[in-house]
Amino acid sequence: MKSNRRTAADAVVLDLPSLVAGIPAPPDPSLDPYLDAAARCFARHGVSRCSVQDIAADLKVSRATVYRQIGNVDAAVRLLLARELHRLLSEMPAVLAPPLGPQTIVDLVAGIVTFARRHPVLEKVLRDEPELIGPFLVTDLDELIGRVVGAVAPLLSAAMDAGWLARRDPDVVADWLVRLAISLVLAPPARPLADHLGELLVPALTPEVTS
Repeated sequence: MKSNRRTAADAVVLDLPSLVAGIPAPPDPSLDPYLDAAARCFARHGVSRCSVQDIAADLKVSRATVYRQIGNVDAAVRLLLARELHRLLSEMPAVLAPPLGPQTIVDLVAGIVTFARRHPVLEKVLRDEPELIGPFLVTDLDELIGRVVGAVAPLLSAAMDAGWLARRDPDVVADWLVRLAISLVLAPPARPLADHLGELLVPALTPEVTS
């Protein structure tokens, strides 16, 4: 009879504690109206062309109120990014249900890339403000990669311990997956994303069958 008890690996994969702890805290829900307005303005005008006054006009409040709640445009961008990351994380437990095998990794990376590519703010930046990407890659990318790798590596290690993924250095695999996802957000392939990812990820992450 199959046991219904969760293993230690199951708990790590299902609860995602380290991943949530590895990114900035989510903004207070009371800020959602301000961040929603900021997102609409960014998607409409572009980040570089949006001002606090634009956000205030969208909300029909004073500029001082927006400053008091979410700060300047740069602060609004960072708060919005933190909120969207946590919203993405809230959808991950269903994807990461055990067993966390190679196809699950493919589906996860494909889902993250698709989420990013379809986000109206990033879509606007990639289409009309690509010059904003370069400074981000220079100043913030290393920190972002480090945070995500530090959070994802324990999940991969647990899956490897459970025999769901091939035994490899989890830090290297996590780093490779994060960089791969970022590159695919910036330059998606012509073929279906899951097929493109699966071509190499599935063979690389499938455990060897031992007799």
